[in-house]
Amino acid sequence: MEIVNRRLSLNEFRHYIKEYYFGAQPANKLVIHHTWKPTKESWAGEQSILGLKGYYERKGWKAGPHLFIAEDGIWLFTPMRNNGIHAGTLNPRSIGIEVVGNYDLEVWSGNTKMNALGAIESLMKQLDLTKSDIHFHRDASGKSCPGRAITKEWLFYELSQLDLGPMIPRSFEDLNRNITAPSPVDSNSSSAMVLIPVPDWAREAVDFVVKYRLFKIASSQDLRDAVKFHRFYKIIQANHG
Repeated sequence: MEIVNRRLSLNEFRHYIKEYYFGAQPANKLVIHHTWKPTKESWAGEQSILGLKGYYERKGWKAGPHLFIAEDGIWLFTPMRNNGIHAGTLNPRSIGIEVVGNYDLEVWSGNTKMNALGAIESLMKQLDLTKSDIHFHRDASGKSCPGRAITKEWLFYELSQLDLGPMIPRSFEDLNRNITAPSPVDSNSSSAMVLIPVPDWAREAVDFVVKYRLFKIASSQDLRDAVKFHRFYKIIQANHG
């Protein structure tokens, strides 16, 4: 089975699909799933991806879903230009999106929610899809997938409230990785991200870091890092003008 086996941040994914060749007949629908297992707690990144690859191969499948969306990012699985195997009659010209976790009793949360909503919104724009092109696995199956707690009304409301903002230039995101900073926090807890008083000279930079969930600010050094990030961002934006 051919898989991509690559993890992207939401910002990287947005750049990726801007340049991606979706084939002569691009996907004309998205199909939303949940993994049920692995759960959010048991997800182990590449180890889980390779485990899923082996699972599908043992079933005799030549392909699988296209994306696995988790707390740690958006994992590319089956190439999106190829038909996958994930939803029976909905397989042809669809992109199968597996949201990691069991959502029979709870809705998406944290980074998983932001990554899932962001990937769906970005693909809808890139492929010129509408709400009628968004399907759930249970539309073609007796399963509850993508989870009983996930309804189309909830999904479309959350998408209507989503504000992805402008894409951050790749060079800035590379810089982000190369500077040591505390781990990102739950994207639903942005109000708790700034844990120390913010002086006027850092306020604009801190607002920028909080908006794009770059890292947690918990010390004076984090304030200085935020200002450096913001200055570099403005320089890069000016050069990309």
